[in-house]
Amino acid sequence: MNAESFSLENLAESILDSVPMGVIFCDRDCIIRFMNETYARYLGISKSDAVGRLITDLIPDSRASIVMKNGLAEMGEHCSVGQGQGKRTLIVNRIPVCDVAGTVVGMLSQSIFGNPSELKSLSEKIERLDQKVSLYKTRMNTALAARYTVDSILGQSAALRAAKQHLLRYAKTEAPVLLLGATGTGKELFANALHHASARAGGPFVGINCAAIPNDLFESELFGYMPGSFTGAQREGRIGKIELAHKGTLFLDEIGDLPLTAQVKLLRVLEDKLVHRLGASSPTHVDFRLVAATNRDLQAMMQDGLFREELYYRMAGLAIRIPPLRERTEDIPMLVAHQLSCMNTQASNCSDAAMDALMRYAWPGNVRELAGVVGRAASLCLGKTVELGDLPPEIAAASGHSPQPITHKALLADIQSNSEQRLIVAALRENKWNMARTARALGISRATLYEKARKHGISRA
Repeated sequence: MNAESFSLENLAESILDSVPMGVIFCDRDCIIRFMNETYARYLGISKSDAVGRLITDLIPDSRASIVMKNGLAEMGEHCSVGQGQGKRTLIVNRIPVCDVAGTVVGMLSQSIFGNPSELKSLSEKIERLDQKVSLYKTRMNTALAARYTVDSILGQSAALRAAKQHLLRYAKTEAPVLLLGATGTGKELFANALHHASARAGGPFVGINCAAIPNDLFESELFGYMPGSFTGAQREGRIGKIELAHKGTLFLDEIGDLPLTAQVKLLRVLEDKLVHRLGASSPTHVDFRLVAATNRDLQAMMQDGLFREELYYRMAGLAIRIPPLRERTEDIPMLVAHQLSCMNTQASNCSDAAMDALMRYAWPGNVRELAGVVGRAASLCLGKTVELGDLPPEIAAASGHSPQPITHKALLADIQSNSEQRLIVAALRENKWNMARTARALGISRATLYEKARKHGISRA
């Protein structure tokens, strides 16, 4: 035996003596050939006194011969060692040891716990950890759960019923869905309801507003990143929204604002079902259903090179047009009643004049604007009934009656101002917020248009 092999044997023995678990090896004749310091302490003898003796001399109930005979390991079994006050019960693994030919040549006994109380302590720790994981999982599932169902979409108009019927049919599929509607029509409500009605209702619902995230941060938000991927990245990395939506639904609101580079990557994820975190060397499999929404003209954006045709046609096969409020005015009384019931005010209904004004108004802000107006009116209302005078001037003007105490002169000025504001906003949207084209369409100079936009506080959201 050379010096190198001798030192390696000493190193191996030192390592086994240092581990906090007992180790015994006996040969085919049940003679102990090795015992580490931990097991020697359990038995109350020295290592040198143990080596060369039958294992049954030290552990009368040893099952070494049985394990070597049948060749089957025994894991996590009880084993009594020692005598008198030093007697203890160990939790051990008994493992048959085979040579290269597969012949059993001995047995390794490994104590994984010095006594059952250690096992009980570990079991309790695992149980507490499991409870914490379950709690965090419950909180995450609650945070990522859809909040609305199809019953949350209020209204019985023909246009809305048609949109809800499309929703329920599309919910039975796995294909991407595109929700088309103006601001305030309830696109997020439809997305929630679509998820809730689908086979993925038990999975997460992960929403992200594409217009609210800076372009340089979008890919890290959507796809996630590994630790140290870029300056300012979280030290532990971050899971992306796509991975969070695994087994559920990913809702991309305002998808028209999705950067072109992210559009390309999203299309690849939809095709391959694999997502690459920034800085990752290998992809992660994902299984999600895409629901997207926009108030923009994606076809016009495609012509301008601002939206990928492949991504558009991937989503546009199942599209739902959500009607604006002006196309379903018969739903307004139901929406008003619901809004009033949700408020902590004494107002519980509207007068006929107030309701007439609400139903005649054009509602450029749709259901969202209606909710705001009703909330304001209910707060100003002095009794249980919202009156015409509680409504904003431009809405009250839609009625055939002039509310008090607003004067005719003040009302006319408000009407003119709000009409001009709505006209400018409509023209800007029609011309995709191009100020030069909008000014030409309105027959005014660009400088005048900028001045009026500042006057009315008009800016692209």
